[in-house]
Amino acid sequence: MKKDLSGQLIFSPSDLIGYLASPFASWMDRYALENPGAVAPDEETEDGQLIAQTGAQHERAVLDEFKSSGANLVEISRTDPSVAGTTTISAINTKTPIIYQAFLEHEPFAGFADFLLLDETGRYQVWDTKLARSPKPYYAIQLCCYSELLAAVTGATMPEKFGLILGTKDRVEFRIEDFIHYYRRIKTNFLTMQNRFTGNFADRPEPFPRADHGRWTSHAEKFFQDTDHLVQVAGITVGQIKKLKKGGIAKVAQLSAASGASIRKLSTDSLEKLVAQARLQCQTRTDRIGNPDAPPRYEVLPCTGANGEPVGLAALPPDHPADVFFDMEGYPLVAGGLEYLFGVCTRKEQPDSFEFIDWWAHNREEEQLAFEGFVDWVFNRWQRNPDMHIYHYAPYEVSAVRRLSTRHDTRQDEVDALLRNEVFVDLFQIVRHGLRLGENSYSLKT
Repeated sequence: MKKDLSGQLIFSPSDLIGYLASPFASWMDRYALENPGAVAPDEETEDGQLIAQTGAQHERAVLDEFKSSGANLVEISRTDPSVAGTTTISAINTKTPIIYQAFLEHEPFAGFADFLLLDETGRYQVWDTKLARSPKPYYAIQLCCYSELLAAVTGATMPEKFGLILGTKDRVEFRIEDFIHYYRRIKTNFLTMQNRFTGNFADRPEPFPRADHGRWTSHAEKFFQDTDHLVQVAGITVGQIKKLKKGGIAKVAQLSAASGASIRKLSTDSLEKLVAQARLQCQTRTDRIGNPDAPPRYEVLPCTGANGEPVGLAALPPDHPADVFFDMEGYPLVAGGLEYLFGVCTRKEQPDSFEFIDWWAHNREEEQLAFEGFVDWVFNRWQRNPDMHIYHYAPYEVSAVRRLSTRHDTRQDEVDALLRNEVFVDLFQIVRHGLRLGENSYSLKT
């Protein structure tokens, strides 16, 4: 969002996506616009910059593909919106088959659409480039807005369809009538919030738990801390937060003292687990008032399941000198994603001595070689040491190994044998079922 020279608010279709994800972030955008320098948004992360750069490269690649096809195309400059608007109308009137960066405006919305494509009936459709490998529901909101602007600019009825060119280069079309009512409800709610904007910081909406607050994430987190919000309780769900609030429990401290309470549609077992988690977090928080480096409080959970089976810490296999500790890293911003690093750590014979082994990939062919190298190495190690295990944290590694064996149609028998014999051990599940920690997350990065 921005203001024109007359001070009139102008919103972009992307503002609707931001509102849909987080009304709090949308409100903060408006507050920052009205009060320059009063609040500082978060700096863009390296990941965010990389995503933006890769998205721009994808858009440019699509444009270059259109150009190389020999199609008649007009490229609109974004330098001056008024000139861009005039050029866009001229290109529409002359039925230019492809218009890149068409400027569409109808108060209070305006923006540059990636592409306007002339269909076989002589009408334009809005097409957008997206880096994602599959359509996301919120894309429809942005494209419905552009389609509505296109109809207003041309004086025609709404286009029947809009389209996406995905990061996979796949092209998908959608019928506007399937989304238009949802879009109009979102737009109405967005404009209602903007019209009711007071500028009073205390009036900002409460951040949604687990939402993407974009460049206002740190402000949302501060809100949660300042209000002792329940979202800070490790493992709690949005549904449980709603039920607890309806039951009069809105803060972590309140939850920590709620043992024995009755909350509608929340089982006693679930409530008591949340109470115990909140209690440990409150105790840890108190400890860290005097000592910021104080370790978290913890409890060891029962090691026997309902049927007598070992669970939690008791489910850890016996230690073995050949055990492997495994981690992977992936790069999601290419079609299909790229698993670029397979890393393992093993123990040497000398005390407190470790060996690190890695396999790297920079493209799809190297990914296959790295995958095969890792599987061959670990499978042969297991054949020599059938009591060893491969330890990892969370399910990503196993899912990726399965996916790669299918993608490259290789080492499927070896992967299947490792999985059937339960050689992989997910330490996250061991920790989650074996310990209760006084932290707001059980992530390794906590």
